[in-house]
Order: sequence, then structure tokens, then C-alpha cells
Amino acid sequence: MLWEYIQEYLRVLDDRRAKRLAALESEADFLALRERVREQLGRMWGAFPPRTPLKPAQVGTIDRGDHFIERIVFESRPSFHVTANLYRPRQASEPLPAIVFPCGHASGGKVAASYQRFAVLMARQGVAVLTWDPLGQGERLQFHDPESGKSRFREGTGEHRILGDRCYQVGANLMQYRAWDATRALDYLESRPEFDSKRFAIAGQSGGGMTALQFACFDDRIQAAFISCAVASFRAKTESLLMADPEQILYGTLREGIDHPELLAAFAPKPLMIGAALRDYVPIEGARRTHAELQAVYAKLGSPENLHLAETDATHGLNRELREAAARFFLRSLAGNVTEVREDEGDLPPAGALLCTSTGQVSTSLGSKNVSDLYTETADQIAPAFRRPGNASEFEVYRSQVANRIRETTRVGAFKSEHGVEVPTRFLDAGVYAKGAAFLVAEQGKDHPVVRRYCIDAIVAANHSLYGVDVRGWGATKPSLASLEVNFEWDDFIAYRSLELGRPLFGQRLKDLLATAPKMTKRREWTVVGIGIGGLVAAHAAALDPRVAGVVSIQAPLSYRAILDDPESTQPTSCILPGVLGAYEIRDVYAAVAPRPLLIVNPRDSRRRTLEPDAALAGCQWAIDTYEMLDASESIRIESGLGRTGIRSLLGEWLRSVSA
Repeated sequence: MLWEYIQEYLRVLDDRRAKRLAALESEADFLALRERVREQLGRMWGAFPPRTPLKPAQVGTIDRGDHFIERIVFESRPSFHVTANLYRPRQASEPLPAIVFPCGHASGGKVAASYQRFAVLMARQGVAVLTWDPLGQGERLQFHDPESGKSRFREGTGEHRILGDRCYQVGANLMQYRAWDATRALDYLESRPEFDSKRFAIAGQSGGGMTALQFACFDDRIQAAFISCAVASFRAKTESLLMADPEQILYGTLREGIDHPELLAAFAPKPLMIGAALRDYVPIEGARRTHAELQAVYAKLGSPENLHLAETDATHGLNRELREAAARFFLRSLAGNVTEVREDEGDLPPAGALLCTSTGQVSTSLGSKNVSDLYTETADQIAPAFRRPGNASEFEVYRSQVANRIRETTRVGAFKSEHGVEVPTRFLDAGVYAKGAAFLVAEQGKDHPVVRRYCIDAIVAANHSLYGVDVRGWGATKPSLASLEVNFEWDDFIAYRSLELGRPLFGQRLKDLLATAPKMTKRREWTVVGIGIGGLVAAHAAALDPRVAGVVSIQAPLSYRAILDDPESTQPTSCILPGVLGAYEIRDVYAAVAPRPLLIVNPRDSRRRTLEPDAALAGCQWAIDTYEMLDASESIRIESGLGRTGIRSLLGEWLRSVSA
């Protein structure tokens, strides 16, 4: 159900997007598109920092006969070091064209053989290439383990996912850091008189291609672009079951009608070549469809000759055929030369010779900051300045503020059911003399044996009618597609796609609960019991709907900030809320439940470990103080360290007491 729902949602948005792009006609229309795309990229990436001194250092030069390779370090931000190699021709009679070349996910970053060969090929043709290690790769591991010399997690995609998930929490995207590195790489080339700032270009392969895809239209200094094994569309990549890294997943891009065609149409009519491999996991049909849309754009702008598609019968990679096609393209675009190019497969320098640091890592050689340092600083700066309410009037203002921020952050929308989404339920009637109604939303699903034995049975035994609800993606609606072989968790995949749709999966689940509950019971009020992330759903529901008369939160995380601070957090991607750390904390959600009964049981830390009782109380102190201020201390209870039997007994006791 959920997979079909996502596909249909994508189809509707993509059809709307394509019609909007096809309707553009004039140069003014496309200039307006460029401004809109740039504005939205700035929002989706997060604001760039101010330009600061690059402090460039040339740490060595390798003489390769017909070209030089300079080893360079510069600071794209203060104490945030970039390790780069500049390939430049030996002979130059005039300022040279130059290409910035962000790397993909190849092991070793800038020293990958195919990247070296492209840079060498261009240098031999009289075009300089500046390439650098991406974050989390090469000499810029963000979680470097000095003992092993490797990443604590996994170089490239492993580090990117950890960093990218946390960037969302502060309202940014990891691409902001990659795009800013590209900006400062252009700044560095501009500072060198031997390079012609009117003939700068960008090239990228795979993950570097995604950087080029997003960045090309953003900086006017880019005059031509070659993007390889990256162009398709967000819709096509979803339909091909590509997970993608967080820096490739822009929050709300599809809601705003921006996909690969718009990103590249905003670059038109400048010269553009799309490189594609027929047997790539990046779908070739997606690349062809985007190219077809762009053909119409370039034709309308009177420059159809500036758009090119190079296909190779190969798998994912910047192979020789694509490198040579790119070289011919750049020679035409940047130097006006129409010439055949053939690559000479000579020896490459060893990877160690291209290093820019003495230890092979900026963290140990230069004491460089890493991305986690920077997003932690951002989290400190944007933390909501809520003052603990001092009286009932102040509390009403505070509760309203929290509710408004929840609506905005979760994008829960109206409390109405959605077409195509079925919410399975289970009803156990306690009879006409039932003391109350309780809705249960469990991350494991309403039919999980542990949930039934230790929670559902306890609720019914406490003389409450029970409504078990499987919100989308949990329990009976958990995606299970045996015909599709995937190497990811469906919950993660749907969570990332939901971010592209501009609707966090957590908010969709919250909507399901708030839309389902009023239709299932005639009671004017009800209790919500949540387990795992379901505990957060329950508390959020109470903060938004006054008909929720009480909340039980079992085994839920206690702090969004704790997830940000812990790179080893095991809390699910689906609980990610972009910008949440600038809006509210979990403590604010619990406090907003006051003065209604609230039971918090076995709260979890970022790694889903049950907190010690003292730590649990400390984490709930804000909510406890709020209840005390409202003279409702007896309505809040925090218990931690309980076993399943203890949870069952406590839940039954609590329900009987609040309904007495």
C-alpha cells in the first residue's frame, strides 16, 4: 500500500512539474525559473556562511612532464580544511580555462584512477582541473579512527548518511557543505591570475555528478557543465529503488516542482553534456527523459547545439569513453576547439604522492573541524528560546507556540484520511460500562505478540475499550514486497522519499492517528498509548488535539538533540524532522500535554537503551516543572528500568487511576 501510495504521489507531482516546465516559453520565463530554483536550493541546502580567508597553501608540486599536479590545502570555512589537487598544463600563453571537479564516492576521493585520468586528459589539452576530497572521503574523513587509520563507520556513503541525517535536524542539507566547497574552489581559481574566470566549468561523476547537477545553475561563474552517471530524476530514481545519500535528497524539492529537469533548465542555455551508462543503476531511461525535456528548453532558448547526451555501453563509472566525450565537449565549450581527443593511458602517480597532509588526514595533521562540529554550533544557535511558563496564562501561550511549531515541522496538515492510505485497526470492546477508550499506536504494530500480551491485555483488563491502530508503514502496513530485491530497510527508503515530497514520514503517521481516532469512537475524549516512536506520535497528537485526554509513552526517545550529538544513534530515519532543533524539543511536546495525565515509561537514549531512573527524571524535568506550576504534579509520572511484567502492571494501574 505505502509503496503504491508513494508512486502515485510522485506521478501526480511529476506530471504537474513537467506541465509547468513545458509551459515556459520566453527567456524571461526561464530567468524566473532560475531565480526560483536558486531560491529553493538556498532554502533546501541551508544558508551559506560568510566568505572567509581561504588561507591557501601549496604543499608541493609534481612535475609530470606535460603537466603539473599541485597539492593544495585551503579553508572553505575557518579551520575547515579542503585537500585538493590542481592539474595544470606546462605550457600556457594566455589565461587558461579551468574546471572544478567534485569527486563522487570512489574510494580514496580525489586519488581514484578514473578521476586522475580525466584531470590528466584535460590538462594535456590545455585546460586546468581542480579536484578535491569530498567530506567523509580521502583525507577528509569526518569520523577518523587514529588507531585503524580508517573511518569509524564507512568511508563515503556511511559517513554521509550519519552527517546528512543530522544536517536535516538543523534545517540544512549536507549538500550545503559540498556546494560551499565548490564555491570556494572557484574562489581559489579566481585568485590565480593564470586562470580565466570567464571560462570556468564544472564536471562531476556519480555523487560528484549530483553535486554538479545541483550546483551548476547556482553560481554564474560556471559556463559549462558535464554531469555523468547522475542525471535521471528523483521520480525515476525512486522507481528504480535507489536509496541515495542525504546530500542528494533535498527536503521539499518535489513539493516545489523542482526535479533534475528544472535544476538543469535553470542552467540553460549554457553548454551542458549529460553522461550516461546503459547498464548503470542510475536508470538510463530517466536520463533520456530528462534530456528530452531539456531539448525543448534549449530549443526555446535558441541554443539546441549546446545540449549533449553521451551514452556508453557500460556500468556505473567515468570510463574512457565518457572521459574523452567530456574532453571534446569542454574543448568546444571553453576553447572553441573542435578536435578529436584520445586518451593516453600512461602511468599515474601513486596515491600517496597526491596527499596534501603529512598524516593523510586533515583532522590529525591540521586539527581541522568537521561537519559535526559545525552542525552542533548551528544547533546551539537556533535552539528555541522558550522560557518555562510561570503561570497558567503563560502556559497557554507556550502550548499554542509548541502546537504551531509541531504543525509546521511535521507538516501534518488537516486531520483527514488520505486517498490510497488504509489504516488497519483492531477493536476490543470493554462493554457499555467501559471506563474509557484507549488508542494504541506501536512501532512494532498492533498485532505484535509482545504488544498484545503486555499492553493490549493490560488496557482491556483496566476496563478500557481498545483501538489498535497501524499507522502507515507499521504493523500490517509495513512494506513487504518479496518480488523486489532490495538492500535497504523499507522504513528508511520511504522516509527519505517522504522528505523529497516535503512531508516527513513521522508527520504522515501523526496524521493517520489524528484522522482515525475520531471516526472510531463516539467518546469525546480518549487516551493514546504509544510504544517506541509511537510514544512520540502519541505525545504529538496530544499536543495538537485537546480530545486526547491522556498519554502513555513507552520506550520513546527523550531528546532530539541527543540524536544529533551521537553519531552512533540507532533511532530510525523515519523520526527525522527537518529543522526540529530550531523549533522545539521532545520535552516541549511532553510539557504541552499538561495538565492532562502523562505516563512516561522506560524512555530511551539515542541508541535505544533504557535510561537509568535518575537520567529519565532529569530528561523529563522541564515537563515535571510545568505540571507542578499548573498544580498537576499528580498527573505526570516517570518510571524507568521496568521489565515487561512491570510495564503491564503499571499501565493497568495508571489507566484505572486516571479514569477513577
